[in-house]
Amino acid sequence: MTIWSSEIKDLEKLHASCKGQQPRLDRELEKLVKTDDENIVLVYARRCLEVIITDLCERELKRPRGTEPLKGIIDKLNREDKVPNNIIVSMHHLNSLSTFGSHPKDFDPKQVRPVILDLTTVIEWYYSYAEKTGDHSQTVDSPSESDKRAAIQKRNAGKKRKTVVITSSIVLVIAVIVSLILIKVLGSNQNKMQESIESIAILPFENYTGNEVPEYLIAGLHSSLITNMGKVGNLRIIGSTSSNKYKNADMTVSEIASELNVDAIIEGDLISAGDSINIILRLINAGQEERQLWIGDYKREISQILNLYNQITIQIAEEVKVSLTPEEENLLTGSRSIDKEAYDAYLKGLQYWDRLGFEDLQKAMNYFETAIEIEPEWAPPYAGIAQTAQGMVQMGAMLPGEGMPIIFKNRSKALELDPDYPGAHYTNAVSAAWVEWDWDTAEKEFKKALDLNPNDVKSRIYYAHLLAMLGRFDEALFQADKAVTIDPFDPLVLALAATVDVYTDNAQEGVKKLEKALELDPGHPFAFMQSEEAYYYNGSYLKAIENLWTLLTNYVHIRPLKKIMEEYQNNGYSSALKLLLSDVEKSLQEGAFFPPAYLASLFLRISNITKALDYFEKGYEIHDQNLPYLKLFGKMYPELKNEPRYIALLKKMNLPVDEN
Repeated sequence: MTIWSSEIKDLEKLHASCKGQQPRLDRELEKLVKTDDENIVLVYARRCLEVIITDLCERELKRPRGTEPLKGIIDKLNREDKVPNNIIVSMHHLNSLSTFGSHPKDFDPKQVRPVILDLTTVIEWYYSYAEKTGDHSQTVDSPSESDKRAAIQKRNAGKKRKTVVITSSIVLVIAVIVSLILIKVLGSNQNKMQESIESIAILPFENYTGNEVPEYLIAGLHSSLITNMGKVGNLRIIGSTSSNKYKNADMTVSEIASELNVDAIIEGDLISAGDSINIILRLINAGQEERQLWIGDYKREISQILNLYNQITIQIAEEVKVSLTPEEENLLTGSRSIDKEAYDAYLKGLQYWDRLGFEDLQKAMNYFETAIEIEPEWAPPYAGIAQTAQGMVQMGAMLPGEGMPIIFKNRSKALELDPDYPGAHYTNAVSAAWVEWDWDTAEKEFKKALDLNPNDVKSRIYYAHLLAMLGRFDEALFQADKAVTIDPFDPLVLALAATVDVYTDNAQEGVKKLEKALELDPGHPFAFMQSEEAYYYNGSYLKAIENLWTLLTNYVHIRPLKKIMEEYQNNGYSSALKLLLSDVEKSLQEGAFFPPAYLASLFLRISNITKALDYFEKGYEIHDQNLPYLKLFGKMYPELKNEPRYIALLKKMNLPVDEN
């Protein structure tokens, strides 16, 4: 029992009698009355005061609060006689003492009692005030401000994590703090808990700037920290796509950690974002007793964002007792400034690149080019252009002859500028495999990328594909499974892992992953493309033919789906596929383009080996970036293995040839 138990009971009774009148206030009170940690009591007391003052500012002063300190607003409410004097006094007392919760100093736990008493006094008055003036929990003002508050309310409503942590909104009054704050909030058992931390998920940042910060910027800052933390080899860092699933999630920290199978969670609050950036981070142990292990407050010029993330990564590694290798220390102690506009354009490019749609890839290319114009000595945008061109060629949005020079030029520039940039080695690996068909270089570069960032999920999943293309299926499955553990809710990772499943005789598991991917992102183009193949190999021919028809409409002119489905119903899958293939070949004669290796795989389904080999050879002539999967087709269609033309093509590409 705490020394303030009786005061808490009185506050709890008041809350129970008025519950439901002020939902935002209810949420903070529910957390306050459940904790017996003096710091946390002060934190939530301040949160309650913030809710009340923010509402009074909008209703009585007729303007949004923004990031103005509480003291200034309380003084204005006093000067304009908007609040009784005795309540003003309690507000000031509460505002002053509650700051100890966010920045613990030497204070007597007995001081918690007057905080609760003042809070009870203020809340009791506020309930009465709200009842007299009517429920204005959603006040009316200009549309833009209403929209802003609605977004904030929605965000706060989703965040009901029942964790004993220092909440984020209190830092609205400390946005000018520039020094690192480290707070040890645990006792002698803390080191034991920290030593057990081997995996961390960094949750999406909450926006507490008071401004409409673009979502791509918040997401990009979050993703960049994840990438940087991924350089620590002794930690498994959950990928950004899976972390983003928990934005506004109505889940506890323990529930999130359980789904992601991690030991700890990092929550982050974006306090300011402009020419400078202010971020608050909290590390929370996700055991049965959720405990905050560490809090850090960082403020830097946006040009120093890369250096800031290095500092944060080193700090968190120290907090969880993870030793950095000399190579990791070298990577994390470098210094690099970056132009704000270049960084902004780069983040926009990443946003579109992740989608892998035709228009998205072109937009990504444009933004990466903008970043290079502003910051020509920075490696990541060059790697971004090379990766985007690679995606455009493989998706059929750019001809190989047009894309390959772009890939070569930009990947070389990225490596020249930063030999230790993991993304440059990843880009080099991808182009070596799918453009140059240089398997040894591809494997070397994938390994280098993973040495530099063991949590680089794209390097890992594409390395799995390289291994599968070379017939090393057990290794491929291992790498694909590991990629999924890093980013279990990334549709692209799931789709790529599903492809490995399909080509290793587990189409059923592949279908499960692809259906999960499309559930997460129903419009994901690559997941949809791969689902057609997975459905076919799983024997789900109806879904396969429907998806193939939809896919083909992006490339060529084909007859209506109704005609194809009639043929399917009357004569089966093979007959319907023959109709589609006749339409495709007709469109090709009229000048359309469709990746020949993919077309060859469709002819294999109707046992037309000759046509399939014709298109495989056509793929070789134009350097089709789907042709590296050639060996896998021999696995799926054993009748290919003894075909001289097939064997000759494998040898030309330096792919392993099975011995008879």
